[in-house]
Amino acid sequence: METADVVVVGAGLAGAATAYHLTRLGVRDVVLLEQEPMAGMHSSGRNAAMARQTAVPDAIAPLAREGVRFLTAPPDDLETPSLVRACGMLLVADGQRAEAMRGAGDWIERREIERLVPVTEAGAFEGGLWGKDEGVVDVARFLQALLSAGARGGVRFLPANRVTAVEADQGRVVGVEAGGLRIATPAVVNAAGAWAAGLGALAGALPAPLRPCRRHLFATGPLAWVAKDWPIVWDVAHDFYFRPEPPGLLLSACDESEEPPGLPPVDPGAPSVLASKLGRFMPRLADLTVARVWAGLRVLTPDGAFILGRDPEVEGFVWCAGLGGHGVTTSAAVGRVAAEAVLGRETPVAHTPGRFGHRAAGVPFAGPSA
Repeated sequence: METADVVVVGAGLAGAATAYHLTRLGVRDVVLLEQEPMAGMHSSGRNAAMARQTAVPDAIAPLAREGVRFLTAPPDDLETPSLVRACGMLLVADGQRAEAMRGAGDWIERREIERLVPVTEAGAFEGGLWGKDEGVVDVARFLQALLSAGARGGVRFLPANRVTAVEADQGRVVGVEAGGLRIATPAVVNAAGAWAAGLGALAGALPAPLRPCRRHLFATGPLAWVAKDWPIVWDVAHDFYFRPEPPGLLLSACDESEEPPGLPPVDPGAPSVLASKLGRFMPRLADLTVARVWAGLRVLTPDGAFILGRDPEVEGFVWCAGLGGHGVTTSAAVGRVAAEAVLGRETPVAHTPGRFGHRAAGVPFAGPSA
């Protein structure tokens, strides 16, 4: 039997960041468990790699700002330069959405947007908010930097170890079983992404109303007319976005359909959803040829905030889940919050697990292989 001061479950960005922050807080015996043979195989490796802090929900905004600062100027112990290519982001809209956004930041009129990104000409928008500090994140380098810095601080990364039991005694965490190992520990951090609700059920923790939802991403082939320095363009009124991804574009129709935990299959109808939106709202992109399609999961909560902090029913069980597509931006910040919660510090009220009520609307557990 092994021992650990803390076991973190899930080696995506949130779990790796939590383990890293634990070492910065002086915890030297941390085990990072991952069910897959390598880190970051699910949501952390299947996203649009965008750092966004403009016009995010109020509860998330402080964590987004902190996360972008971390990515832009990483701490010295990460031993890496900036992890963000700051290209900016245009959040465009028309109608009532545009009226609501005016005055909420640096508003840019339509003519200037068309000058910055000529392919937006004839698009269905009136103007947009400009986020100058937004950009594209080197996610692979970010994750590796967290894992390497954590290892230097004492984190033991154990891949290919699926958790099969979280042991509790009289309402307190006492151990974890994973991949044939039993690890005695007084603290478990649940950073299991789409599997977080199931892991909570194993521990007897608060049933968490988490919904893993599929979103598709599309990459084109080479497009000679795309400028590499274009900003990200996100139509928030009609729910789609695109950005340069050399040699072409990366796009999403912002679709959302509930899926079980795992690698989500591609919906054969997804390209037509994207084509329909582009044809109606960004016609100069209507005839794009898609070279590659893939899907990832975003884990959503009913109120859009995260689930962060100590479980109200099982002592030593800490949540770091429900990041809802904001994981790349906020992982550094939520990892800090989760690590501090392990040591007894308070969590921002908007994100506390107990806000859903003890034994509130649970999520059925289909087993660790779901």
